[in-house]
Amino acid sequence: MDYSLVDPDGLEPVDGRPCDLRRLSEAAGLDNVAINRFDAEPGEQLPLAYHSHETQEEAFVVLSGTLHVETPTEEFTVPAGSMFAVQPEAPQRAYNPEDAVDSVSVVAIGAPPVDGDAVPYDPDE
Repeated sequence: MDYSLVDPDGLEPVDGRPCDLRRLSEAAGLDNVAINRFDAEPGEQLPLAYHSHETQEEAFVVLSGTLHVETPTEEFTVPAGSMFAVQPEAPQRAYNPEDAVDSVSVVAIGAPPVDGDAVPYDPDE
């Protein structure tokens, strides 16, 4: 059996992201699930863009603060201790609004882990 203990604060943040992203599954050597920690200050979003995934299911577990998730039909407010789940092909944009008082910390879990699966979504189209 193999085990891993990963301290997200000991990992390097991923460059070029709109907030602080730490790749936990990669550091733990996990191949069948993508686990990431996002820390977003007021005005920052988690993904690079409003998007959906072709095959990946996603779950966002809010550790602290309040996550906001925009979808084509509704805006969700996800408090600390709650989880927001997204099915494949469902567009969403997770963010911390500009007028937020606190930062938000989220663990995002996606399966299967995919690269190039994100499809941009334009809510104005």
